Amino acid sequence: MIQKLKGFRDMYPETMRARRIVFDKINSTARRFGFHEIDAPSVERLELFRVKSGDEIVKQTFSFEDKGGREITLIPELTPTVARMLASRKDLVKPVKWFAFPKMWRYEEPQSGRLREFYQFNADIFGIEGIEADAEVLALAMEILDSLGLKGKYEMRVSDRILMEELLKKYGVERIEEAFRLIDKKDKIPEEAFYEELRNICGEDAAEKLMDILKLRGAPEQVLESIDIGERKDTLLKLSKLLKAYGKEIVLDLSIVRGLAYYTGIVFEAHDARGEFRAILGGGRYDNVVELFGGTHTPAVGFGMGDAVLELIMKREGVWPEERVEVDYFIAIVPGFRERAIEVAMQLRKAGASVDIDLSNRSLGKQMKYANRINAKFVVIVGEEIEKGEVVVKNMESGVQETVRLSEITG
Repeated sequence: MIQKLKGFRDMYPETMRARRIVFDKINSTARRFGFHEIDAPSVERLELFRVKSGDEIVKQTFSFEDKGGREITLIPELTPTVARMLASRKDLVKPVKWFAFPKMWRYEEPQSGRLREFYQFNADIFGIEGIEADAEVLALAMEILDSLGLKGKYEMRVSDRILMEELLKKYGVERIEEAFRLIDKKDKIPEEAFYEELRNICGEDAAEKLMDILKLRGAPEQVLESIDIGERKDTLLKLSKLLKAYGKEIVLDLSIVRGLAYYTGIVFEAHDARGEFRAILGGGRYDNVVELFGGTHTPAVGFGMGDAVLELIMKREGVWPEERVEVDYFIAIVPGFRERAIEVAMQLRKAGASVDIDLSNRSLGKQMKYANRINAKFVVIVGEEIEKGEVVVKNMESGVQETVRLSEITG
């Protein structure tokens, strides 16, 4: 038997049923926020990702040379594609609010919450400079998690790369990008090792001050009392005020910098409140990316959320949908009434129900056993009663069986 590849998943019907319920809820929440769905190619030119993210992301791609000699790759992220799409359209009315839920691929070592093939929800707003767009995107992310039963089970941690850069400069740090890359790894290495690296990059005095700053975590109004950075302080306070109008609370955590260099302002991550899993989602403002692909300067803010960590935390909290196959109706057929049974099945299907029908000419007893195994809510037995416009309906949960007019179930 040929085995599936490491880091990939087989999705059987019961698995896909649960996943579809979750995905549909996420998509419907985005639509309620006025976001519009897009789709994009699963394969792009490798250069697209070199332009935006450099060789770091290229090393993680499933890339190859196609028959035309072009370097192409399965997409490892969506932002470059969305930026390319936006840059190619000059007729779009701003703001542009897009979302998508494609499959993506990264050649990484599989581990808990990290796979080589995964679904990732993405939502972005283009064309708005103000913090109002950041608030809308953050509110959408939090509303999605709340709608999935995770309210109180996660913490939305927010930071600001502009504020952090101002702090680093204030403390005399010159190697800004190196400092950002190190801070992004803060929770992944021992504190002593982190401090030693920070001291090498920033100097001892700056490292000590930064260690104190990076330990601050709480309501923006409280954390910002100890930081004097002027305009960005006001911006973060406004963000917090706006999110309270959405009914959402955020945590200011300046250790959140997100390692990718293209972020230009607010950055954020949703973390498991119990600290058992990797970040559930992450994003921020990236105002310079669209220009990389030939577009004009276009402010942008958005986030991505993979399905792997989301599934783990939802299962832990008992809010992942039950993984099972089911149908609304199973049509059981008395010998000699197959054509009439098909007609009944089609009436129910046109009424919007999910309907299965016996295809194996099994005995009525075996048909009932099959209906039970596929978790049919009702069995409709089509026999001689159909000549009078009636069918026998069995409620599979209660066991109650009765003869009813066909019009009562088909509407």
